[in-house]
Amino acid sequence: LAGLVLRALALREGVPVPADPEAERALWTAAGVVGDDLASQVLVLNVRAGGTPLGGWLTEAAKAGEPFRVTLHQLTAMPVLPLAIDLRVCESPAVLRTAAARLGADSAPLVCTEGEPSAACYRLLQAALATGTRIHWHTDFDWPGLRTTAAAIRRLGAAPWLMEADNYRAGLGASSEPLKGPAADSPWDPRLASLMQASGRAVPEDLLLPTLLAGLADRPTIR
Repeated sequence: LAGLVLRALALREGVPVPADPEAERALWTAAGVVGDDLASQVLVLNVRAGGTPLGGWLTEAAKAGEPFRVTLHQLTAMPVLPLAIDLRVCESPAVLRTAAARLGADSAPLVCTEGEPSAACYRLLQAALATGTRIHWHTDFDWPGLRTTAAAIRRLGAAPWLMEADNYRAGLGASSEPLKGPAADSPWDPRLASLMQASGRAVPEDLLLPTLLAGLADRPTIR
């Protein structure tokens, strides 16, 4: 039965059927099935929230411009109501770390997925949606990144943030890496997947730090 469900989940997420325990855990997590609610975590910056005591902890950390890590256990036991109007999402902890160091409390609210979004990440973002928050999504320009962006659009109504073909082209250079794994589509901008396929290169978020930081510093402007 578990194998049947995993094959169905792989089809839904547009990924290969998992061939090892790590891939299985990632697929279960994408479906919200978690074996350890303390291990499932999400890293945030400047996400103010209502609700006690967790909402207060988040708000105090935001006032100080300090990153804060939240577990699925906390989000379940102490529900919060995120107060951001616009919430940015990134994949790399380096982006959040740099935003905290350079912008501090002046950075726009930011959630970091640290790779494949965890159940805790989805729980927090779904709570944000319930308060009318708009979610803006950015990841690495690689095939898993396209899949997680498409899933975020489908599951959360997220808007791609600096995830167009022109943004990818601007990041191409000597530091880009070879693309790996099965290709994915980019329904929000079909040119992006085509350009990535043609170049054969992945662009990690770290190479786009100046552009991302500018977006986090200039809250009214989202592209």
